[in-house]
Amino acid sequence: MSKILIAIFLGFLLFFGSIFLIPVNFIVSSMLKNSNLDIEYSYLEGNIISGKVLDLSYDKSFIGDFNYSSEFSFKDITLNFHSIDNNNIEGKAVKAFSDVNNTDSIVIKDLSVSRSLNTDLIKNMNIFLQINELEIKNSKCVEVDGDLRILSQDIKEELFGKLLCLEENQISIELFNKRMKELGSIAISNSKARVNISTKAINDRRVQLLMDYISFTIDL
Repeated sequence: MSKILIAIFLGFLLFFGSIFLIPVNFIVSSMLKNSNLDIEYSYLEGNIISGKVLDLSYDKSFIGDFNYSSEFSFKDITLNFHSIDNNNIEGKAVKAFSDVNNTDSIVIKDLSVSRSLNTDLIKNMNIFLQINELEIKNSKCVEVDGDLRILSQDIKEELFGKLLCLEENQISIELFNKRMKELGSIAISNSKARVNISTKAINDRRVQLLMDYISFTIDL
């Protein structure tokens, strides 16, 4: 009996050892063929434990270059990722073993994204997104806990808002100042963010005479 148990144990180690040594590109390419996810990349190296992906894009929108590493528990696998280019993105993707065949469902945790951009009327704008947890089922936002902040020299004070999942796979954010006065909104869908900021939040009073809101779109 002891020899049988030893044989089973060694077979178990060899099986999992072979999985860890399989190039991750082979695993990922096979999974993407059987999913509806519009994910593309130019280069992927490493194995299931750690590696690197370059020119990652989703739904034709460029995301960036990343390093990744994996953590395992008895119930799930956690993929830690952080950008290695000029983008400031890092977070975790958690996938339960009980749902491993469903590539359209996942949980995102501790995601932080920061971006600087300019528009015609708002210069040097810094946007900070923090998602504590985002649950996606069947490629749709089910529940989200997170917030977003906007700062700029052309905005009187910091704007912030909480994230909310809506129907038709949209994420909505209502923007407020520190006195909880509503001064704009953001609607995120199809890898784009439509931003509306009230001109009451803008330092230049001449802008308030021309329009009520400054609107622009960000590719995510």
